[in-house]
Amino acid sequence: MKTAPLDALARSLTGPFAFCGIAVAHRGGRHLAVSHVPEVDADARSLFRVASVSKAVVGQAVAAFVKTTATTWDADVSDLLGWSLRHPGYPDRMVTLGMVASHSAGLTDDAGYLIPPDQTVRGWCQSQPVFATAPGTRFAYANLGYIVLAQVAERLAGKPFPEAVAPLVPQPGGFNWVGVPDDTPVLPTYRKDGDRFVPQIDAVREGRPAAAHVGRYSPQGGLRLSLDGMLTLAEGIAAMDQTRLWTPQMGPGDYLDGVFESYGAGLQIFDAPRFYPRPLIGHFGNAYGFNGGVWWDAARELAFAYTLNGLAMGDEDDAFSAAERQIFDVVAQLKD
Repeated sequence: MKTAPLDALARSLTGPFAFCGIAVAHRGGRHLAVSHVPEVDADARSLFRVASVSKAVVGQAVAAFVKTTATTWDADVSDLLGWSLRHPGYPDRMVTLGMVASHSAGLTDDAGYLIPPDQTVRGWCQSQPVFATAPGTRFAYANLGYIVLAQVAERLAGKPFPEAVAPLVPQPGGFNWVGVPDDTPVLPTYRKDGDRFVPQIDAVREGRPAAAHVGRYSPQGGLRLSLDGMLTLAEGIAAMDQTRLWTPQMGPGDYLDGVFESYGAGLQIFDAPRFYPRPLIGHFGNAYGFNGGVWWDAARELAFAYTLNGLAMGDEDDAFSAAERQIFDVVAQLKD
């Protein structure tokens, strides 16, 4: 594959961003294009927080249990959790495992999802207004759902969350640094403030979270991977469970003008993406100044991943940015 356009694009995005990485894998060949500003010391093996790309690992860990146990996507999630998760306005309406995994359970982040250390997931969900709509009626992306899903994974595995999802995590890598060797290089996540890049997270590597509820591991977005690890995750999508747990034909939703279409077990599934000429499966991430994603283009047998580190201060737009669209365009046009 002719990869010079990837190197050129990575270089062109340096300056607007502190670090740019674009990685592709095609029929056994891999190429990782990396560029960064002089004040940043990092490469394709440096670990950083990959935000909602984390959901692919959590969702697929649960999918693996669905395949190997008597659990089904139609199971009552309350039975799996060991406590009741019900919309107070619809107490007789079951919230299924598939609803939670596909953001159609009616859950909302409006009350927050960064659960205090002295609070349990159960206590939070049963004391806060965590439901916005009737379960199973609408797609609405909610980070809280993946904290709930992480607890399901923990209970199904009978072991702590990091161990439950470990088979899906490319190495070195881990949620909130659990299991990551101390000497692994770290890339902070930056925001651009004028002419400066200001670290928002991981300027100092955190210690292992104290034993507590699964929310302490940030299952909704706290996975640390390198660009190389992201590409490994993207390469694995071809063999992942691609069951569609929610499609636009099932009901209305907050599809964010094409950022979402169908959704599976931690996977965004696009038959006709507005930002790419062929079907795609994967997941995006956007938090603390990071934009990125892991994707699988089955028609071309092409896996790719990208990271843009250093969004402008205050930029919280989940729409695909102009720079991301450039990456999708260049990747789509790569020649063999």
